[in-house]
Amino acid sequence: MSATSTAMAIGWDERVLTEQSVPHFMQSSTWQRLRSDGPWHSHRLASIDGHDLPMLAYERDVPGYGTLRHLPRVSGIEPDDVPRFSERVRTHRGEAFATKVEVHQPYDHALVAAFEANGWQRSRASQYRHAVIVETGMSEVEILSRMKKRARSEIRVAERNGVIAGRVRMNRENRERMLALVAETADRSGAFFRSADYLERVWTAFAADGRGWLHFAWHDGRVVAGAFVVAYGPNAWYKDGGSLRDRPQLMASRYLQWDVIRELSAAGIRRYDLGHVPPPDEPEAPGQGVLTFKSAFAREVTVYMPALMLPHDARAEEFRRGESAFVEAHRRRTGDYWY
Repeated sequence: MSATSTAMAIGWDERVLTEQSVPHFMQSSTWQRLRSDGPWHSHRLASIDGHDLPMLAYERDVPGYGTLRHLPRVSGIEPDDVPRFSERVRTHRGEAFATKVEVHQPYDHALVAAFEANGWQRSRASQYRHAVIVETGMSEVEILSRMKKRARSEIRVAERNGVIAGRVRMNRENRERMLALVAETADRSGAFFRSADYLERVWTAFAADGRGWLHFAWHDGRVVAGAFVVAYGPNAWYKDGGSLRDRPQLMASRYLQWDVIRELSAAGIRRYDLGHVPPPDEPEAPGQGVLTFKSAFAREVTVYMPALMLPHDARAEEFRRGESAFVEAHRRRTGDYWY
């Protein structure tokens, strides 16, 4: 980036980190730059009547419908803010047939009601809604005390087995190692991962901006588990991960996350989002192993706000009703996720 664009990015991030209540990396200048290098176009939503919460809006053409505007992982909205927020969205909608917002805040019935009273309708979420959050703004002893017994026991097992962990350089060799771990995990679990090219672009961009790194776990000199971690302001995320299928008794993945948590705590990061888990009250939902693993680090599962869509013309309702089928058809056709 040029000196001018770098200064603009820094200024944007300072605003987001100051004014959004739980600033998310999808509202960062890094993500804006990444997403603009493809089918999405980004905008900084203009203010209206003094309502100036900094927000990134992303737009993409939906064949047969027109432009959809998406505000992912926005925070800092209270029920009383919703009327002005809605007016702001309508006033600056451009050519969009609808605007989707995904509020990065725990579920709040009053906030949902305020959105619905202002014309918003629940829609398909593009981001996960259930997550395990580890509070890292405290001592290691306190963090451990908040974990379930299972996690503490497995960390000790990993230590006895000689597992070690730490950050590694973002060079080609380590990226290829990480991609191999992701590929093996995808084969084993059947979970969906973005393409290798996409993952490498994300990892490289966040690492270049000082907001992301690779973290490996080793046993007997061999890399057995890996994670890509993103940090933005006081928050961090387990963005991508993978592990070898053999010797699960090492508990390397457990120790890897514990080492990440310790590092975040030492750096003053307050929250570590371990990412998607299935709803804990749906035992038949896929991913129960993921829920068992992640939920051992914290005693509660966070439920985020639902996705909400504000229609701007008649096409919006048809798209809202058919969005899931549209996204799935795109994935079958291209092998990629539309959002």
